[in-house]
This record gives sequence, C-alpha cells and structure tokens, in this order.
Amino acid sequence: MKIANIDALEAFHKDKYSFCLYKFMPNLKTDVAVIGAGPAGSTTARVITEHGFDVILIEKDEFPGMTNVCAGGTLRSVIKEAGLSSDIIEKVTQAERHYFPWGENEIKVELITVYRHVFDRCLAEKAVEKGAKMLTKTQIRDVSVKNDGVQMFSGENTIDSKLVVFADGPNTLAYRRFGIGFKPELDKTFVSLTCEIQWENNPLNHCEFHYGNHIVPWGYGWVFPKRNTVNVGVGCIYSKLSSNLIDSMNYMLNNYPLTGEKFKDMKILQRSSALIPAAPAKRIFGERMLVVGDAAGMVDPVTGGGIMHAVNGGKLAGKICAMSLEAEDFSPKFLSQYQDMWHKTIDHQWIYNKFLASNVFLYLSRFDRNAYPKLAEVTREGIGKVLRHRKQ
Repeated sequence: MKIANIDALEAFHKDKYSFCLYKFMPNLKTDVAVIGAGPAGSTTARVITEHGFDVILIEKDEFPGMTNVCAGGTLRSVIKEAGLSSDIIEKVTQAERHYFPWGENEIKVELITVYRHVFDRCLAEKAVEKGAKMLTKTQIRDVSVKNDGVQMFSGENTIDSKLVVFADGPNTLAYRRFGIGFKPELDKTFVSLTCEIQWENNPLNHCEFHYGNHIVPWGYGWVFPKRNTVNVGVGCIYSKLSSNLIDSMNYMLNNYPLTGEKFKDMKILQRSSALIPAAPAKRIFGERMLVVGDAAGMVDPVTGGGIMHAVNGGKLAGKICAMSLEAEDFSPKFLSQYQDMWHKTIDHQWIYNKFLASNVFLYLSRFDRNAYPKLAEVTREGIGKVLRHRKQ
C-alpha cells in the first residue's frame, strides 16, 4: 500500500489499534515505565518486552509523533532494522545539495524521507505488538524514587515501576527533577521552525542545505521532499539568534533566490517549532533510571539529526533495562554501564567529535561570519577532502 498524502496517512492509521489502554485506571504497576513514545522511547519499550518484561509506554499526545518537529530524513537501514514496512517511505532521494556562501557542493548519498507522525506511530505499534502497554494523552508531572521502586504522577494516573526511562525530549523531566540528561543552554540548543508545503507529485529527488548569514548566523535552512509535500525549515543555535526565526523562514519561502521562486505561491499545510539538543548529556543514568534520545542529547550537534541515534540509543537502553531486571540490581553503579557502553558506540563518537568541533568553530565565529558553513563542510566531508577541493 502506498500512502499518497497527509489525509491518506491519517486514514491509514485511524482506528488501526487503540493506543490508550489504561486511560481510566488510576493506579498502574509495571516493570519499566518509558516516558515518551518517540523513536528512542518506543524502541526501548520494544526491546524490553522482547526480553519478557512488562512495559508501559507513556505518550503526552493523542498519538506518537503528533506534534513532532522534524524534516523526516534518515537512512533506509533505520526502517529495515526497526522491522517497519517500506510503505512508510515517502521518497528516496539520491543526493544532498549544500549551498555555501562560496559555492554549491553535491554529495551523492541515498536518504529516505518519512512523515514523523507515521514513522513514530509505526514504531510504537511494534512495541505494542510485542506486548508493551500504551498510555496516551498523559503528561508525567513528577517522578519520585523510593527504596522499593519509582513512582510517577500525572493528572489522572499514578504509575509504579522498578525502572523509569526518560525519552521525553530536550526539556526532559530527568534534568529538571534529577539533574541528569540534556541541560538546555543558550549555546547548546537549536531553535527550529518548519513548515510542510503542499506540492503534488513534486519532482525533487535531492535534499537541500542552505548556509549563510542571510538565512541564519549559526545553522542552516533545509528542503526535504516527500511525494506530495516538501518540508522547508530553518534552525539556529539559540545564543546566535539575532532576529525572529519566522523572518528567516519567510525569506526561504518568498525572497531567497534559490528557494523563493519554488515555494512563494504554494500552500502551507502546517507550521511548527521545537528545540533541538546541540550537545551530548554529561550523565544519562541514575538510581532506577536511564535517559535516552533527545533527552540524553543523542543528536548530531551540527545538523540536528537524531532519528538513527535515537533508535540505536533505545536498543541499548532496552538491553540494559532487561539486564537490570534480570539481576534485580537498579543501583547507579549497575546502570552506569549504560553510559559506558553508549560512549563506546559509533553513534556517541560521531556526536561527541562533532560537538568538540562545533565548540571550536563557535569560538571562531567571533571573527569569521562563515564559521558555521565551514564547520558544516568540514564535518560532512572531512578536512582533507575539503582542502583538496578548495585547491582545485
């Protein structure tokens, strides 16, 4: 089945199954409670259930991905490894086009685009199929840790568990309540604004990245095509915002020579905004708790991409939860191996090395207004290739 447009996407998933299994049960108990049903949370829940333990997956919205802000680009392997149908793929693109202040560069690479409200729901459905219980329209307002477990409180439910996993995004309760996970700071947080533009059967077969102070001083504008829509967005590090991000978006849509002619008369279906981590969290574990995904800063600090890292982080978090339950050891010492193992992954090394590079270029931005575009070029192609290209 091929999904043609946003309305069809909604129809495809409507009443497919009931997410809200426990809405009117005030007191719930489980082995693990996972707060947040994005890619990290749903993957964590699925892995835990595959090990034979009980999980409640808690989502603040009516369904997973409902309010997610994302261009929707990732690798085909993410879909395959998650066991999802290729039907959710909107478009396969064959190249990235990077528009720098000094010229254009095309990189031949295959990416796929998805609607996040479809992708996230499908991931959550996989967790439910494996045995996870889903609780929607539930905002966890407080968490307390006791000697015999963890207790979570929402407006309608109290949930008791042996472990809790925070997968609740960059404004995570883990940091606000326990001081672990991602800490939002002005120079470590991106602000993003996106819009979904209607363009039936659009011919675009590449993703675009646009750099320069005429768009944003530290960040970029993007164009990610789907079959019948195009996601256009802008993102900037919070500390470098010099004007309203809406102005940057309007420039991309109406006046920017490389995109304005394509989009200025097209219908905008949806606008949304969100914060994106631009730094890895210093600590992602505590007594009876783990942090994963955006809540743990598992995001590329240069591009803001995080779907693949979130899924891989969720796999590891689920594995460690299962190990903890099998050993009946929920201590920080036991759970610290989660952070130790994450730091050895390619995902973390990629994130951390780009974070170090971004700090250097952020300092250089005091003297060079093109510091971010240079950072993007160096981290995408490697310093050696960039220097050879410049000499040609």
